[in-house]
Amino acid sequence: MRGLNENISSDDSVLDIYKKLCDLVYCSLEKTANALNAAALANVCELLTRADRIYIFGLGNSAAVAADAAHKFLRLGLNAYSYSDTHLQAIAASHLRENSVAISISHSGSSKDIVDALKISRENGAKTVAITNEGKSPVDKVSDYILHTAADETAYTILGLNSRISQLTIIDAIYSYLVCHLPNAKAEIEKTEASILNKKY
Repeated sequence: MRGLNENISSDDSVLDIYKKLCDLVYCSLEKTANALNAAALANVCELLTRADRIYIFGLGNSAAVAADAAHKFLRLGLNAYSYSDTHLQAIAASHLRENSVAISISHSGSSKDIVDALKISRENGAKTVAITNEGKSPVDKVSDYILHTAADETAYTILGLNSRISQLTIIDAIYSYLVCHLPNAKAEIEKTEASILNKKY
């Protein structure tokens, strides 16, 4: 069936499908760990500790990952925003500057608007980061740092289901590093939690 892994069939129960997807996710996470450039990952973390603005760009399936990243960084008091509208991406990128960081989330690395947003960001002095699937792609040319995911799913679907989990895990790793290394992280998290206490029963 188009759009599904060849190991998943209509004969599978929902639980069977869940278990098979778990196996695929585990495999993607392990492959991503091997594909990641440790030095690039460390450099991105250091950049974010000093960034005055952090803009994250994502379209379609990657937009949710971009929003998750901005949400996590914002909880630490960082000046982070995500943009999934192509016009807003270009506008936001045009206002970045030195000490700013632009991060693109793109499984294919071939989304024209994402590449354009990073290009504009770089032209305005920002450091640029791509989180994208391994292999050469147009986004590489406008990225100062590339964090690769790895997933076999590209052979049968354009949705990047497993790589999305890998993208989220990379974001979680960066967030955890920042929690450990930003001097005011604990205080900022406490402020965040206090601000939403009245939002729950």
